[in-house]
Order: sequence, then C-alpha cells, then structure tokens
Amino acid sequence: MKLRLRCGVIAATLVTMGAAARADDEDKVDATDAAPEPAAPPVVRPAAPAPEKFTWEPWGYLRLQYIAVQNDPNVEFIGRDDGFELLNVRVGVRGTLAGRATYMIAFDGAVDERDRVNVPDGKLRVGLRDAFTDVALSKTMVVRAGLFRTSTDTEPLLEIHRLFVDRGLESRGMRATEGFETRGLTAGRSLGAALRVEPGREAGSTIGFEVAIQNGADELASNNNNDKPAISAALLFRTHDGDGLVPNGGGKLHADLQIAGRFNPRTAGDLPFRQDENDLQAIVNANIGTGRFVLGAGAVFQRTTFPSVGGPDSDAFGAHAQAMVSIGTAERPFSIGYRFGILDPSSLVTTDRVMEHTAAAVVGVPRLRMRFLLQGTHVIEQVGRELSNDRVQLAAELTL
Repeated sequence: MKLRLRCGVIAATLVTMGAAARADDEDKVDATDAAPEPAAPPVVRPAAPAPEKFTWEPWGYLRLQYIAVQNDPNVEFIGRDDGFELLNVRVGVRGTLAGRATYMIAFDGAVDERDRVNVPDGKLRVGLRDAFTDVALSKTMVVRAGLFRTSTDTEPLLEIHRLFVDRGLESRGMRATEGFETRGLTAGRSLGAALRVEPGREAGSTIGFEVAIQNGADELASNNNNDKPAISAALLFRTHDGDGLVPNGGGKLHADLQIAGRFNPRTAGDLPFRQDENDLQAIVNANIGTGRFVLGAGAVFQRTTFPSVGGPDSDAFGAHAQAMVSIGTAERPFSIGYRFGILDPSSLVTTDRVMEHTAAAVVGVPRLRMRFLLQGTHVIEQVGRELSNDRVQLAAELTL
C-alpha cells in the first residue's frame, strides 16, 4: 500500500515538472515571436557629382561647290577656271570651363590665298578662324576676348545652314574670277574684346547688345596696323523659338533685328608711304518670317576720310533683300528663294557699281546631315565696265 502511494507521488511530481517545463518553453517561444524585427540599415545615397570643370565638344562642317562662270570675251581672268571649289573645311572644338566660361577654337582648311587682286590662280591653306572665350559676368552678360567676328555684319553670323550658297554682296564683296575683285564692306574677324548680352533662343522677345574694341587690321594680322583700335557697337533684337533663320514649314512668327555702327581708324600702304584712312560705318539688318516664309534685308553705309593726304571723302554702300519659301516638309525640306544685291565700293570711282539677281533652291537630307544648294546669278556691272559674268553654283554641305 505504501509502495503504491510512493509511486503515485513520484508520477504526479514528474507530470507537474513536465507541464512546468512545457509552460517555460511556450513562454520562450511567445516571447521570441513577439519581439520586434530589427530596423533596416540606413540607405546611403551617393553625393551629387560636382559640376565638371572642363568640357569639350568637337564640331565642324564641309562645304563644296561646283561653279561655272560665263567667260567674258574681253577680260581674261573672268570665268575661265570653272570647276570644284572647297568653300569650307571647318573643324573646331567648343566647351565650358568651370561652369563660368565657354570657349571656341576653329580652323579652316579652305582659305583661298592669292598673291594679287584679279588673278585666277589661288592656293588653299589652313587658317585660324575663331579663338575666343566668353567669361560670364551674370546670367546674361559675358566678356568675350580673342579672335572673333563682331555683330556688325549685314547677315546673321551663320556659317552653315545659310539660305544661299554665299553671303550677300555687300558682306562678301566680289570674289576673284567672278568679276572685278572687290572686298566687302563689313568687318571680318579681328583680335580684341567685347562686352556682350546675347539674345536668348527661348520663347518670347529678347534684347541684346555688343560693344567691342578690336585691332581693326586684317583678320589674320598678328597685331594692329597702328596705335588706334577699331570700336563697334550693336543692338540686337530677337523673338522666336529655336532657329528661325531657316524656313522649316512651321507657323511661328520669328524676327531678328540688328542695328550697328563701327569706327575703324586704319592704316593703308607700306612704309615709308603709309597713310591713315578712317572708316565710319552704319549697318542695319532684319529678318522676319513665320517658319515657312522668311524675308530678309540688310544695308551698310560707309564714309572713308583720308587725314594723311587731305583728299576728298569716299562714300560706299551695299545692300541686299531676299525672300525664301519652304515648300517641303520637316522630313524632306525643300526651299526656293530670290535675292537682290547691290554694291558701290567708292563714290570716287564712277563705274564700280555692281548688282546681282540670284535665284536659289535648297534641298535638305536630315538623316545624312546634308544639304544641297543650287543657285544662278545674273550680274549687272555699271555702264563703262560691263562684263559677261553670269554664274551657276551647285553646293553640298555636310555637318559633322
């Protein structure tokens, strides 16, 4: 009896201990399940990259033409060298410096060099065309320094995507073998500095200006030709979206207006026969259109005085008016146009006036970054030095 009682007590004790152990285990499991999950590690985000201190972008274009000029029966250097001509082999680089300045450097491998005026034979050489930097003074104002062309031209400063193969008569002058060789009236590139506010390309109207001081010598001269610099000023007005100078089939109104003046006290001749000649110019240029139609006009007036010899003043003027209409599409651009030009380089010469009537057609190939331009020009020389020198030009342009 006592043995049975002892066995029962032992069994009860074992059952009680097992239940307590299971209760402890269940409490541990519940405590583990109820514990919060550990927090996710913090996300480490990389710091924003600092703006690049120096960037660069290569650019360039090629322009080739075939030109045929009517042979004049009386002047041997007019029209007897028809064939291919390289108009431009332009290569360059542009970019930014520390986010505060931009720069441009460009060379051209199709500079036409001739020993004398009115000679049919020229040589190609490589020449520096642009070498300048723009340092920002504010969001809109910059200082430009180096070798550059000012905003005192009668046509916008476009090197490619021109409406015609060449610039207006008053800007380019008469090239050798196309007529009696004559320099244009507007200034080329020169060494100097300028304060500029460039009109923006964003929507709306913007006004800009440029005040420049330059050497005033030939654009490839290494220094000035006297102690006096050339000074120019231009007021610029633009209203359009993007490049409104080329017909593109759109319907937005765009306009460009440019009013400028330039004074260049230059020196002519070689020592010991150098003479001072002062050029004072007034320039105006305007282009307006709706995208499908573009109308343009420009004029330059120049008075030259001769303080060294006290001779009579010489007045010169040149002008052009043009119209271009797009009859193609954005995928297949095609435009036709007409331009009238006139140039009278000196009032002291009574037979040097020349006029041009030019008809042109432009075909674009956007997927190949190419354009083809065809134009015919009827030239009218002033009575007293008439020439037979009409010409036809077919040009191809490739943007690199």
